[in-house]
Amino acid sequence: MSETTVTIEREYPAPAALVWALLGDTGRFDRAMGLGLPAYRWELVDGRREHIGRALQNGLKVEWIEPPYEWIEGRMLHGTRRFIKGPLGSGGVHIDVEPTPNGSRARARLWGDAPHWYMTLIQPLVVAQLRKRASAYLDAIGEILRGAATPVDDGAPAVVQASALLGGPTSAMTSGSTTPIDRAEYQRRAERLRATVSGPSIDRVISWVGERPDEDVAQMQPFALARTWGLPRREVLRAFLHATRAGLVDLDWQVNCPVCRVAAAVANTLEGVTRQVHCEACNIAYDVDFGRSVEAVFRCHSAVRAVTPAVFCAASPTLRPHVVAQLGVEARGRREQSVPLRNGGLLVRTLGPQRPAERTDEDVPAELHVRIAAEGITLEARGQSVDGTTAIVLESELDAPCTVVIERGTWSSDAVLGAAVASLPEFMELFATEAPAAGLELTVGRLALLFSDLTGSTALYERVGDARAFAIVQEHFRSMEAIVAAHDGAVVKTMGDAVMASFSRTDHAVAAAIAMAAAARRDHGELGIGVKLGIHEGPCLAVRANDRLDFFGTTVNVAARLQAQARASELVMTAEVAAPLGAVLERASTRRFRAALKGIAAEQDLVGIDLTVDPGVSPIERADGSGA
Repeated sequence: MSETTVTIEREYPAPAALVWALLGDTGRFDRAMGLGLPAYRWELVDGRREHIGRALQNGLKVEWIEPPYEWIEGRMLHGTRRFIKGPLGSGGVHIDVEPTPNGSRARARLWGDAPHWYMTLIQPLVVAQLRKRASAYLDAIGEILRGAATPVDDGAPAVVQASALLGGPTSAMTSGSTTPIDRAEYQRRAERLRATVSGPSIDRVISWVGERPDEDVAQMQPFALARTWGLPRREVLRAFLHATRAGLVDLDWQVNCPVCRVAAAVANTLEGVTRQVHCEACNIAYDVDFGRSVEAVFRCHSAVRAVTPAVFCAASPTLRPHVVAQLGVEARGRREQSVPLRNGGLLVRTLGPQRPAERTDEDVPAELHVRIAAEGITLEARGQSVDGTTAIVLESELDAPCTVVIERGTWSSDAVLGAAVASLPEFMELFATEAPAAGLELTVGRLALLFSDLTGSTALYERVGDARAFAIVQEHFRSMEAIVAAHDGAVVKTMGDAVMASFSRTDHAVAAAIAMAAAARRDHGELGIGVKLGIHEGPCLAVRANDRLDFFGTTVNVAARLQAQARASELVMTAEVAAPLGAVLERASTRRFRAALKGIAAEQDLVGIDLTVDPGVSPIERADGSGA
């Protein structure tokens, strides 16, 4: 058997976590090594579900089993492929990174063994080629680190911070090829976009689509790019929505598994999203939550550039930024590793059926004992870390090897989830017919829903006549829509004199309600026109109604009933939802009362906030002292 090992070391003037994230992008690394683009599937092999990869390598068909990779963020990564077909028996990469006084030192070891005698003859050529490619790749990473400012360490995962560096100047070695662009189509669609809307985000989207390598435009995440560009997240998302209408990019809906958080399905339209999806990696089926699991992603329009997402390594930690460490444990084995942690809040699970365990304490423990039993995982934290590292002790009672996944519990993903899209006015305006399939109900995790209704409109029609009154009501609607948009919400629909709007945050909805009441007093107060409002927050369902996206469910019904309980220039909420809005309740005139809401069994404790006088809280302050 012929064994081959190539070891390369480099020193970089950058933090170890950042270097690890760049070198640990095994998809990028595999492509740089000249490996073929694989196709993956899950199969039973000797009674075990295995991830099988197939590719064409130097004219040969190769096939392998790809076990879960192991890594500790900022420290090490170990990946192995066990070949079923092809000249190799097994092979892989091991990366170690350690801090130095001036940055960090990295060591990459590539290895492989070949059971075929003829591989011995070409071993020197293989070693030379591996060393040449690996050295060039590590040097290219060095150029990226030297050519761009180190991103601000804002607590985001290392691979997320590294992606900001990859948004700068790159090479074919690190970013792959660039498909030729149809310049005429690109210019025509870019001009169409600029004729509709302008701004820094629009300019960035246009230049990104026209200049970046294929991998950067095949699956674009607006919030991640906003981080790279240093622009407001919602402004970048708005730019992508307008770019979709202009034909520069396409909008896809990626359904992420709630367990592993990796894509389980992709649909070209919201109508194509099904009620239930099966995750092959976790081998589970789950109901789709539009608000929490469905992500809006964008790709360059095929008429501009024909690109498709390419995954060179499905086991890469880059696809799992929420995972701090992923470690294997032998059957009935014990393993101890030192893991750097920013926060003690963790979710610990296996890649099997065991019940996960969660730790919510933010203090970083000195030791964390993880016991893996057939029924589930238990955690025991000891002491408090003094240097930000934790000795994690894994003890398995299982009769088979397992992989333990340690996830950060405090980081919010850069994914543009359904809840964010549903509260964006541009989406409601530009994609009015983008809705679930007829008869399909998609759960939306949590939304804040606002209902407003005009008061005094009947008397207004009698006093000034139908034409004048209609014009005033339409002016009112335009004012309400502008206020909703200014507070990061979206008008779902209008019904007679009423408006229904959605927000991703309750405090934004309340701030919008205060502004609505103030605008009604300012613009039409002398005509006796006012508003009464209701707000409720909770889960609801996304549906297709009249070929548009709409919401229904208990949360919607309660919000509408609360609005019906309100007086003129009053906002009514349940006491539970209003409780975090301490500053508003302290400064405003309120009434507390109980009432039966139609369709709700028990009487509710309600709070009415008098909006005849602005409470003077902008932005809305939470009871915990944090701002909006």
